[in-house]
Amino acid sequence: MYIKIPKFSTSIDYCDYPPFAEGAHRVLVSPDGRPALKDELGMFFRILQAARQASVLVLRSSWGRFNADVLAGAVIGLWPRRYRPVVVLTGCMWQPETGARHLIERLVVKLLDRAVCLYAVQSSEELTLFPETWGVSPDKTRLCPYFFTFTGQDLADSSPASGRYVFAGGNSHREYGPLLEAAWQLPKLSFILATNRLEGVALPPNVTAAPVPHREFVSLMRGATAVVVPLRQGMRRAVGQQTYLNAMWLGKPTIVSEALAVHDHIENEQTALIVDGSAEEYVQALHWIFAPDNQAAVRQMCQNARAVVSEQFTFENHAARLLEIIEEAVHESS
Repeated sequence: MYIKIPKFSTSIDYCDYPPFAEGAHRVLVSPDGRPALKDELGMFFRILQAARQASVLVLRSSWGRFNADVLAGAVIGLWPRRYRPVVVLTGCMWQPETGARHLIERLVVKLLDRAVCLYAVQSSEELTLFPETWGVSPDKTRLCPYFFTFTGQDLADSSPASGRYVFAGGNSHREYGPLLEAAWQLPKLSFILATNRLEGVALPPNVTAAPVPHREFVSLMRGATAVVVPLRQGMRRAVGQQTYLNAMWLGKPTIVSEALAVHDHIENEQTALIVDGSAEEYVQALHWIFAPDNQAAVRQMCQNARAVVSEQFTFENHAARLLEIIEEAVHESS
């Protein structure tokens, strides 16, 4: 899909998609890994500089420790309307903090909302939940589903780990307790958990858990017999899409706990298994995946998953949808 829109400044690196690259002026190349404070301050001031020169500005909802894009957007919200560019905010939205921190968050979002024309959220539930949570108009939210992120280079740089095991990984908004309970009930299955969330936790003898570098993460997922994505319950933002879409793209039997965005990306029992996040349902799902009589159905589910992800949840589709949202924002503001 090709969309002709005005030139825009952005902090997002989607320039591997030619139509995006054609319209985008990147305000700063993000450093690899966790940015230093000077990088975040540099991004903050570069965004403000770009906002004074650009008619359209596309920002990330989350980056670094201080969310330089969001803080810059809040400052832009203080400017008189005639000086503000058209602003689109995209990415994973925010889980509210508690107490005084939440009051500060609400103030920042209130100022940010003065500047933002449209928010690109990653789940259909957030079209209404995000406005309810943060006090913005639901008319300003648009759905922009996420995508699988493994690349040919990831596969070239890794090889599948050996063995028969269940894999789970990730740190952000994960709940590993029920999965550990399930592992106690399945002593003949091995579990490898790639996370820093379990340091100091007593583990079942059939579980190993430790943070791993990206290359090993890919290798472990590629070699897994099944993949579990144990998402935290009660979230008010979408989480985990990258992990379960990568697993589905690899053709792995995938189990995902109920959360925002899951039903936007998964058809239960057709492309992956959706469970309620309890130990009992993890055990049932794993029994079903490993049962000899179910292997034809498991293979079909995995084939379905790879086909759907490869067709629908690609970087190109995500970037094209974001361009549509940018174009709509421009038209609404003209």
